[in-house]
Amino acid sequence: MAVPALVLGLCLALTGLAAPALAKGTGSKQAKTKVFEVCKHGCKFNTIQKAVNAAGSFKFQKANAKVKVTVAVKPGKYVEGVVVDGTEKKVDFDGLTIEGTTKNRRKTILEGKNAKGELGAAQNGIEAISVDGIVLKNMWARNYQSNGFFVHASNEEGEHCDGYTMDNLLASDNRSYGLFAKNCYGGKMVNSAGYHQGDSAFYVGETPCDKKSWTVHGTTAVPCQKKPQWTLLKNDKSYENVLGFSGTNSKYVKIVESAFYNNGIGIAPNTLDSEGYEPNGWNIIERNDVFWNNYNYFLAGAAFHTVSGGLGQLAGETVNYPTGVGIILYGSANTVVRHNNVFGNYKWGIASFSGPGEEFVANEGSEAKNVNNQIVENVLGREGADPNGEYDLWNDDTGGGNCWSGNSANSSFAPGNGKVPLSQIYPACPQPEVSYDQARSINTTAGLQLIFGDFSNPSTILGYAGTGPAQNQQCTWVRRIAAHPPFQKYTPVEVAALPGELSCK
Repeated sequence: MAVPALVLGLCLALTGLAAPALAKGTGSKQAKTKVFEVCKHGCKFNTIQKAVNAAGSFKFQKANAKVKVTVAVKPGKYVEGVVVDGTEKKVDFDGLTIEGTTKNRRKTILEGKNAKGELGAAQNGIEAISVDGIVLKNMWARNYQSNGFFVHASNEEGEHCDGYTMDNLLASDNRSYGLFAKNCYGGKMVNSAGYHQGDSAFYVGETPCDKKSWTVHGTTAVPCQKKPQWTLLKNDKSYENVLGFSGTNSKYVKIVESAFYNNGIGIAPNTLDSEGYEPNGWNIIERNDVFWNNYNYFLAGAAFHTVSGGLGQLAGETVNYPTGVGIILYGSANTVVRHNNVFGNYKWGIASFSGPGEEFVANEGSEAKNVNNQIVENVLGREGADPNGEYDLWNDDTGGGNCWSGNSANSSFAPGNGKVPLSQIYPACPQPEVSYDQARSINTTAGLQLIFGDFSNPSTILGYAGTGPAQNQQCTWVRRIAAHPPFQKYTPVEVAALPGELSCK
């Protein structure tokens, strides 16, 4: 109750003593909240970093352990890179909130251009290292050398990242990622948007397991996390990026009720050796709009370009992400793709494929296998009004336990060379689950993953992703209608090729 606090304040005032500062409505001698205010002029702190440092030192004091600490940033442009380092001594950043004081996220700007860090140019707008429960809200991070908002922990003993919240954020024109979480146990990326990233606007990767030694191999494989801690992406918008969403070795991620459009690829969970805890899987992609992902960022006129020099070599070809695709599952396990609205993508609507771990080694541990996924009840091509290009559904006939059911009645399926029936390439649900060691990561029969003697054939995933020069992927796009019909208030954005820039045969 507030009454005792008011009585105490009156008594102290009458005796000429200063009453202790109380948080609004707490009724306790120790404030339950503490705000560190930042503004360009007139506040105690004129940079976010100074306020963060003070907040961490304050929270470290034993008497303040239960105080909710907020860094409140007033509108303005802050040319800095903020580091929230939970590994430092004599600070406590767990539960810290950093938020713009206005809900208009475009008013509170973290500016990467000319921003300085400890080793030169600032790499990230805000980077949180080994911090649990951090909240980032109501801000715009742009023009950073690496990422807009980055939360992560290393695999070192004692480092931990859990339960972050990124809410009402905007990230643009960052060299790699917009909203980026790595090696974290659960979190939220909600009500946010990103554009012009050299990789993806939203990234959740290297989801940690209960044990560092976890593996999908063996007949008695156990779950990565016995009690999964989920990451939620909801009500987000991702447009004009290399990838709308990327998740290397991501797990327990729900992507729902969001829009991915005008990217190179809309949604792309993937398995790569570059990060730990392979593969990606146990994800849910549901009730999203995934459309017009036909941005050829390899062209000179693109507003942004890929940060990647290619994903590596396979069969002598430099492999890049395929463009013109709505959703891909690359080496995914036990993922559900359901009730999505996928249309107007010039190559494929939803594609699924494995990374060879045999003969042609794209994945050294043979863990990039597509197994036990469900692609069900999706609306494809707006029922013919805005069709996907070459095919609605594309699968390379590797892995096992995957199934397709209840998608649009007139959906088109990539048939390959005709040697394998469609019912085998796209079996109906349900299917019995298979183990990783039962499944093969390579298929040379169907003519979908690769073709011996014709590795550059763009009807295969190897040939298409290995197209050189990479901008020529566009040469095999299929535009089935002259123009996209209107969809809500969105506008399709594509890159015009310069004369001679495409060398289509």
